[in-house]
Amino acid sequence: MQNQISPSPAHLSWTETGGWPGGTVTALALLPGSDELPTILAGTKAGIFHSEDGGRSWQTLAHGPADPAIVALALSPDAQGGRDIFVTTEGGRLYRSSDGGATWPEIASWAGLGVGVDVAISPAYAADATLFVATADGPLRSQDRGESWESSTFGLLDVDTLCIACSPDYASSETLWAGTAFGGFFRSRNSGRSWREAGAGLPDAAVQCLAQAADGTLYAGTESDGVYRSTDGGSSWQRAGQTLARHSVNSLAALPGCLLAGSGLGLFRSEDGGEVWQPCAGGDFVAFVLAGGDGLAVAGAWQSGVHTSTDGGRCWQTAVGSGADLLTGHAPPLAVLTPWNELFVVDGDGAAALSTDRGARWQPLDFLPADSFCALITGAGSGDTFTLFVCADDAIYRRIGQDAWQQMETPGNGVTQLVASAAFGTDGCLLLADKDGYLYLSEDRGASWQELSPPDTEGELLAVALSPYFAEDRRLYLVTAGFEGQAVHSEVWQSDDAGRSWTDLAGLTLDSPALCLLPLADELRRPLLLAGQNRLISLYTDPETGDLAVDQRFLEADVRIVALMIPNGYTNSDMLLAATNRGIWQVRSGLHEAECIGLAEKTVVTIFPAADGLCALTLGGEIWWGDSNFSPGTRDV
Repeated sequence: MQNQISPSPAHLSWTETGGWPGGTVTALALLPGSDELPTILAGTKAGIFHSEDGGRSWQTLAHGPADPAIVALALSPDAQGGRDIFVTTEGGRLYRSSDGGATWPEIASWAGLGVGVDVAISPAYAADATLFVATADGPLRSQDRGESWESSTFGLLDVDTLCIACSPDYASSETLWAGTAFGGFFRSRNSGRSWREAGAGLPDAAVQCLAQAADGTLYAGTESDGVYRSTDGGSSWQRAGQTLARHSVNSLAALPGCLLAGSGLGLFRSEDGGEVWQPCAGGDFVAFVLAGGDGLAVAGAWQSGVHTSTDGGRCWQTAVGSGADLLTGHAPPLAVLTPWNELFVVDGDGAAALSTDRGARWQPLDFLPADSFCALITGAGSGDTFTLFVCADDAIYRRIGQDAWQQMETPGNGVTQLVASAAFGTDGCLLLADKDGYLYLSEDRGASWQELSPPDTEGELLAVALSPYFAEDRRLYLVTAGFEGQAVHSEVWQSDDAGRSWTDLAGLTLDSPALCLLPLADELRRPLLLAGQNRLISLYTDPETGDLAVDQRFLEADVRIVALMIPNGYTNSDMLLAATNRGIWQVRSGLHEAECIGLAEKTVVTIFPAADGLCALTLGGEIWWGDSNFSPGTRDV
């Protein structure tokens, strides 16, 4: 049995012991550095990282964009030593930094205009302040550094734009190009006021990326048929070699003397305009984005972080740093810490790994098939029978104690949520939600499943939970949500007959579809704790009247609660720990006292009780341990 944490968690010191290296890099930009090497900015789903030494060490931008899920980065041309950096995010936000990435104010005028998947900046930006952002609803144009926007879709037969680029002579020709999702390629000769189709010779495949060489040749990477080139500004196209034909090309970069292509087969290089392609040494990764500077080529890869080349793209090396200077860019990870100090992690891109030494070293999960997609991981029970569940795309894998892994069938259409009862060690109960919103109950540790009837609602399922006394009261909880304009309206549902019928308990309005659900062990009041944004809400039965009662507490306005945990040795809400975007908070005395106990500059995604304190995982995959015995030399935050 694990030891109780210190009764005064506020006195814990926090030590970074490792991190899960890599993650998917979605965007890159190279800034002039203080030495010979440029500064690399790498956008991930866990924020922006920067390196000033060619990728040997990385640091997270201390005050990056408020929405950390980065989609695109774009750097304006040098304007008397000053540059603007634009960032788009998965949350449909747009940010601009004018101080080298030190601050990232949000551009309010972009609100509601969609997710920007690519950004093109005028080569004459210093004079015309013009940029374009590609979205699923077409490009948008700004002529005042992003302060205002206008639609740029006239003439587009397909508005779902995947890539956009300005001609190097844009200032005089007003020419730009756009590739779209349904096989369209379009050109504008009047700064985006109108477009004409210009894809003669291109296949009927999505155009995913564009690059222009110094000699004016334009290259297009397609979703399913390799690379094409145009020598007449996009009017006509020819296939660029046969090597990548019938394969997806995600990224292109025209460097001095060569062309690089990131494909589903790996990274390739051509010295003759695409006629002959050679696989790059060390290029066996999927490059989502490519960038090149003087003497340095950089690739942002699917799940494996950043790779670099110093010989013109011929040979590539992994460049994710080491020690405390890792690039840890994993999409918000899920994790389980076992009683044997095994740390299992799964991220939003389906990657999975295991560390047995507090995050210093990592290994793949060897029981999973190659290229398997992991949806989630959870642990249940305690002691020698602690049970792990890893949900992959085609099966659920279970391990009881330290026995061998067992492959089990998955009910429904995949798994989005899997939760265990608080008494899993004795009742073996699990509640599962699939991708279609259907619910399934198991009372034999996942060996068999019974389909339940979800409540009659059209909302998206956000969270599910079982009562701590499920074996006796047969009580289930779930939360659904639907959008009402920009707001998210959530409903809390309760079933007292194991999912055969449901009662709508309460409704609340949030600014994002994110909510934590935690039933507390209290036989008299049967409280249900909900956390959304900076608010903690307790729904419980009033012992005197038997009516539903509500208690709530607000943390500071800019705090967003990510996960909740009750430490070992505490019951009810005597002590509650909340993982937030501003560190770990402790809440005492029935929600009435709250304070941050560490990692205040970090987004903490989960907390675990450990034999010697607490273990915390931060956004991206950093591992931190909180210990009541501070020792000199540790990294204290």
